[in-house]
Amino acid sequence: MKPMQRFVSGMIVLLLLSGCTAAPFEETPTQEEEAVLSPVPERLSFTAPTFDRVDDNGAQHDLRNSFDGPVLMLWVAAGCSGCHDWTAMLSEELAAGNISNTTNIVSVHRYPSFESTEKVQERYTTNNTSTYTPWPLLLPPASTNVIDLDTGRMTDVELYRAFQNPVTPTLQVLDGDGRLVWTSKTYWANATVLEEALSIMNPDGA
Repeated sequence: MKPMQRFVSGMIVLLLLSGCTAAPFEETPTQEEEAVLSPVPERLSFTAPTFDRVDDNGAQHDLRNSFDGPVLMLWVAAGCSGCHDWTAMLSEELAAGNISNTTNIVSVHRYPSFESTEKVQERYTTNNTSTYTPWPLLLPPASTNVIDLDTGRMTDVELYRAFQNPVTPTLQVLDGDGRLVWTSKTYWANATVLEEALSIMNPDGA
């Protein structure tokens, strides 16, 4: 392959993956910058708008309302194949009864600065697709900050930083007190990884 062909091929791959594996053009704080930032609350939550579907339980979702038990959170983007894969697996396992219908699942749109909500709506709310999301789909603006559950007050800690700057797809578990206790490390949906997450959410297997 000629050098120019290799360059063009590489650029195409990067463009295809740009909404999937990293936040495009987002800067990670340096150690010096991190040192002067407010600490991330141990117990945290946030609120975000939704598409106001029946599955969303209202036009504004307060994550605190899900803390009657642990929460399984999936960070998604419309153009992320791994996100589609995880959404389909979770939906299939839920429909098959392999995930309790009382399990709290939410999806969170990760890149509102770079991806329109219309694209998210088209991908995740169309009933006849495998990526339909039958649980709350949260659409937090990039400026969203988290709530400290110990004080009940809004903080100046940015949402993405509080959740360890997740790429997409990322699956996370918050315990029933709002502590982030587990984060996935796989791009494609994986039954073993899902089983690990569910066992953390329900260690007694009840």
